This record gives sequence, C-alpha cells and structure tokens, in this order.
Amino acid sequence: MEKFMQVNEEGQRASAMGSNAELALQVQMLKTRLDVVLPTLATREQVQQEAGAIRGELKHEIGAVRAEIGSLRSEMHQAFTNLLKWGVGIALTTIVAAATVVTAMAPMLQLSPRGRDALALAPVADTAEDVQRD
Repeated sequence: MEKFMQVNEEGQRASAMGSNAELALQVQMLKTRLDVVLPTLATREQVQQEAGAIRGELKHEIGAVRAEIGSLRSEMHQAFTNLLKWGVGIALTTIVAAATVVTAMAPMLQLSPRGRDALALAPVADTAEDVQRD
C-alpha cells in the first residue's frame, strides 16, 4: 500500500509538471498573438477621426437624397396636373360627342303617330284599371 501511494504521488507530480509546461506554452502562444495583433488595432483618436469622416459623408448623402426626393415630388405634381387636364378634356369631349349624337339621332327616334296615341292613352288606361280594382 505504501508503495502504491509513493507511485501515485510521483505520477501526480509528473502530470502537474506536464500541465504546467503545457500551460506555459499556451501563454507564450497568446503573448505572440497579442504582439502580432496589438500594433494593428486602432487608437481612440483614429476611431474618432474615422467616425467624423463617416458622419460628414453620411450628412452629404442624406442631403443628396432629400434633394432627389424634392425633385421627384415636383415631377409627380406635374404628372398629376397633366393627367388631370387630360382627364377633364376627355370627359368634356365625351359629353359633347354624346350630346351631338343624341341631337343628330333625335329626328330618327321620333315616334310614329300611332305610338304617340298609345303613349297618350297609357296614363288613362292605368287610372281606369285602378278605378276598376277599387
């Protein structure tokens, strides 16, 4: 039993030394990575300068978009006005054309004397039927 404990303690020591060496290697690799990456990182001043430049460009682009929207609004207003003018013109032309056709066709649509007599008697016949029903 004593011999087992002695071997077990030596094994733990050896594994602890192995893990320390592995840990030291990992720390050294991280230091190397930091030494490579750290010089490429931007400083606060550099970030602020870049942000200011981007803000200026963005304000310029927003101004351009607003100007474009204003020109589109005026174009849409002109298009609507033209469409309204054409619509009113077409509507008036259609009304005048229909009135002309009705006026031209009126002599042809006059009723014959027989038809006029039938129309003249129609109200009398309706009242006569009403009297008979009562």
